[in-house]
Amino acid sequence: MPGRPECEGMDRSMSGSENDLGRRPEGKVKINRRFKFAALLLVLMVLAGCSRKPSEQVAKIVLGVETAPHSSPVWVAENKGYFLEQGLTVEIKEFESGRTALRTMLNAEGIDIVTAAQTPVVFNSFSRNDYAIVGGMVYSENDVKLLARQDRGITAAPNLKGKTVGMTAGSSGEFFLGLFMSYFRMRASDLKTVDLEPAQLSQALIEGQADAIATWEPYIYEARKVLGDKAFLLSSGGIYRTDFYFVARKAFIQNNSETLERFLRAIEKAEGFIRKNNKEAKEIVAQRLKMDRTILNETWDDFRFALFLDQSILTSLEDEARWAIRSRLTDAPKVPNFLGYLHVDALKAVKPEAVQIAGD
Repeated sequence: MPGRPECEGMDRSMSGSENDLGRRPEGKVKINRRFKFAALLLVLMVLAGCSRKPSEQVAKIVLGVETAPHSSPVWVAENKGYFLEQGLTVEIKEFESGRTALRTMLNAEGIDIVTAAQTPVVFNSFSRNDYAIVGGMVYSENDVKLLARQDRGITAAPNLKGKTVGMTAGSSGEFFLGLFMSYFRMRASDLKTVDLEPAQLSQALIEGQADAIATWEPYIYEARKVLGDKAFLLSSGGIYRTDFYFVARKAFIQNNSETLERFLRAIEKAEGFIRKNNKEAKEIVAQRLKMDRTILNETWDDFRFALFLDQSILTSLEDEARWAIRSRLTDAPKVPNFLGYLHVDALKAVKPEAVQIAGD
């Protein structure tokens, strides 16, 4: 058959061997069972390779993922074998934050795609445009929170004045803190900030090195669990929706369009599994992250798992860029054109209804 590896000769020779064995007197055939099992596996692997079309040969992706519940589609796709179904070998590199994952991908070789929220995408856009969002995977309106120590006299936003607040600079935690301060008419000079990785923030609050922290789950939950009545969650009035994206280098996108589509198909299947098999999905995530099931049960319903590329992404990126410029967190004079940071073709091929960008 044209385009298919020549495996028919192998099939015939194997069949002939089986007939020869069948004609031998019973008792004279002494074949080690382990050898037979290994031979069978080899046959199945060869036949699978023969049946795969040339355009569907196994491809490898190195994926940088934040070790958090919002990355659940990745953990489910890995566990259920959805990447393998699409002919993909996915090597996962774990990171404490999307900020660090994106920074590593952009400044070092070896990572093709990462998970990241909108704030790291914005901050890097002021100095480069060699990457693009290929799809949103989940969003939450209650993931990032501001947790304070009640025993430090903080039970309302004005009490933060003169206090030390921990956050991860260049992350959604920093942007949320900026929105929070603006919402309650506070100035940057009203408090002191300290930049820490997310996993360090909860410990800083517990040990008293910070009076409050602005970060996401599960770090908020972990700090509340240890501090008990000493912790106080400041109300934020739903001021911020966090989006989590798959972000890739443009060079990778350009040279691996089919591979990228296969990756998104695996993620789409994983998100479908999460929606239909909620309990099992949580168990997969809890085991993968070695996380207390109680944390997932407390925070799981805050996430909306679905692939998307819509107008809200552009609005969110532009809003954060204006905030960064206004807050003098960048020397950039104007907001970048974020249309150039969206790649719609891959998701449009996989899930066309999920792409809703004006003018596209």
